[in-house]
Amino acid sequence: MFRYSATKKIIGNLKREPVVSNLGPTSDELWHASDRDRNFYTYGSMGLCSSIALGMALSCDEKVISLDGDGSILMNLGTIATIGREAPANLIVIVWDNEQWAQTGHQKSHTAFGTDLELVAKSNGIEKSFTVADEEELDSILLQALNEDGPWFIVAKIEDEPYLSVAPVEPEHTLHRFRQTFVDRPDRVG
Repeated sequence: MFRYSATKKIIGNLKREPVVSNLGPTSDELWHASDRDRNFYTYGSMGLCSSIALGMALSCDEKVISLDGDGSILMNLGTIATIGREAPANLIVIVWDNEQWAQTGHQKSHTAFGTDLELVAKSNGIEKSFTVADEEELDSILLQALNEDGPWFIVAKIEDEPYLSVAPVEPEHTLHRFRQTFVDRPDRVG
């Protein structure tokens, strides 16, 4: 499965749900697939994508989708434990697993050597954890996740593909426009 094609499919299933995207190509591909005010691009925040999404999920009633990477989530395994402890029913974590730290030189990540992120999530109390290998499986699980309580943890095995051009995203602009989507919303907490 290729991340960009799968990202377009994910966006096609969403209404207004916030999406937090991992640094680099994940954010670039989300921007190319559908730049929208409810996208929160986390450039320069390796290891923090799902932590940011967790904070959002704990602060609102909407489903929140995290598009993370295996290398990034391995850098912050504590976020999986915290998700399991807090158990936000509205959080969906999708981990793009290409079995490498592509952003730092394509070194093999732990998942290339047998670390099973689905089992890590389950062992931390995230019962709705799955590994998918193609877009059809991903689409099926995502539709279920959008309609049922979670938290959900979906490991999506992906292949390498050429990178798209870097999205012209400014962090301050991303933050401002994302915050504006929550102004005067009845589902906003706090």
